Amino acid sequence: MTDLENLFNYYDFVQDDLKFMIKSRIRLNILSSITEYPKAMKEIKEENDLSFAAISNNMKRLLEENMVIKIEDKYIISQIGLLKLYSLMDFLKLMSTTKKFEELWLNHDMGGVPDFLLEDLGALKDSELIKANYADIYKTHTNFKELLIKSQDVCGVSSISHPDYMGIFESMLKGDAKVTLIFTKEIVKKVVLSVDFKALSKVILNKNLEIRLYNGEIPVAFTVTEKFMSLGLFNCDGSYDQNRDLISTEKSSIRWGKSLFEYYHQKSEPLTIKNLAKIVM
Repeated sequence: MTDLENLFNYYDFVQDDLKFMIKSRIRLNILSSITEYPKAMKEIKEENDLSFAAISNNMKRLLEENMVIKIEDKYIISQIGLLKLYSLMDFLKLMSTTKKFEELWLNHDMGGVPDFLLEDLGALKDSELIKANYADIYKTHTNFKELLIKSQDVCGVSSISHPDYMGIFESMLKGDAKVTLIFTKEIVKKVVLSVDFKALSKVILNKNLEIRLYNGEIPVAFTVTEKFMSLGLFNCDGSYDQNRDLISTEKSSIRWGKSLFEYYHQKSEPLTIKNLAKIVM
């Protein structure tokens, strides 16, 4: 059975715990307040602006569920309480990301993102969806370029190309920047046919540049650097949506982007002069 086939088994097993956790915001306030060290009722009351009655009633329930430990006149979250609180946080972050960027997930192909990273989509909760409009049809492109030129360690995966980006990468490589790009055969061939072969061969031998070849379709376009993560998706009809770009400078999003890059890196191979010649022929 897959995890989805086990959905109802999971639900039946944890539904009481889930309902108990999300039914009361006061319980969440209490739990989050006592994660680091024991606190007395008065301290919890002052931090959360709650009445003693509200705290007392909910603390009693938390003690009954073994989610809180009482030490003399103070309270601290238990190990099981902490695990459940973290699990709920992951769930809420995932649901928040899903709702916040619903227009991006809707009618777009998510097949380029592996399941284990879809499950971790909550890492993108603080991202910003950049959208082109009639007043600024190049907004996504301009915003991306501004972030890219400020980076020093660039990792990109794509089955689309844009003439501006190759020029930017060339300028970055003249400095101390490191660039790793993963392309499909079609994109590599397109780049090869548009430039001088000798010049391209010299670029491939650049120690700060690594171009890798992915044998297959890549239904996603993304870039991750030490400063930001950019994610673009294809429409369900197979066309690339150049009018929307999910951008984030948060560490959790960059970590997520690096995991996605590593997924494609492991499935790709270095582009060498030898296999480059085969593509051209």
